[in-house]
Amino acid sequence: MSGGNVRWGRQGIVERHTRPVCRGAAIRPRTDPPAVVVQVIGPLTVVLAGQVRPPAEVGSRKGRTLLALLAVERGCVVGVDRLVDVVWEDRPPRRPEASAATLVSRLRGVLGQFAVVGGRSGYRLGERVQVDLYEVVRLVTRSEAALAVGDPAHALQPARSALRSLQRGLVLSDQGCADWAEPARAFHGELCRRARHAVAGAACAVGDVRLAQSTAMSALVVDPLDETACRLLMRAHARAGEPARALRAYEKFRQSLAADLGVDPASVTRELHLAILRS
Repeated sequence: MSGGNVRWGRQGIVERHTRPVCRGAAIRPRTDPPAVVVQVIGPLTVVLAGQVRPPAEVGSRKGRTLLALLAVERGCVVGVDRLVDVVWEDRPPRRPEASAATLVSRLRGVLGQFAVVGGRSGYRLGERVQVDLYEVVRLVTRSEAALAVGDPAHALQPARSALRSLQRGLVLSDQGCADWAEPARAFHGELCRRARHAVAGAACAVGDVRLAQSTAMSALVVDPLDETACRLLMRAHARAGEPARALRAYEKFRQSLAADLGVDPASVTRELHLAILRS
């Protein structure tokens, strides 16, 4: 459950947003196009010069696994020991450093000399390698920042772009039950939640209530106890001139919360409910 302050604006009930905290690797502004794009949302995909490269051209299965690990750890140096644990699993090579260096050398031959940087202490992706998951972070953060300063018109497009990218699939869907990918998959789920909130909030504020309604409902399908999504749905229904639907959404959420957690909605949600009743 999350909090906030409810107030009335010229366009109905709105919620004052707090400034978001960006999770994941820091995203620097780009001044030139990336040399390499690594997509980890869905199956691992590599784009060079605007063209998708077949997996066999990128590298062996071990080479692609190494690339996938570096991609989800964007901006961090991954030590050789961890590389070996992930890539070779329970059958490590006799010369781990040399074997890892060989895979890295082959990736550099395909992606460019500076696509992977590092040496015996570990490796990371180069600065000009773009990873789609962290580009989504940039879009979601930009949208949240625009909402925080009351500029929903500039929040909607980046949030929708982020959500479209996130909906391509789970992170590294071709890697199966890989424990090392679970943090990135959990982060993907959190980004989906934030993107849906941003889309619903911005859409409602600019008058696209149908988009706000459908997006907030989608968020509640994923997580029926998502209290922010409940408020967004209530607000969208009220903005659409359907207060009865807003009140039903509140009651359904209140019952779910009581049944699952034994608690009441947060005060901000109750205030919104009361405001809709009075209006």
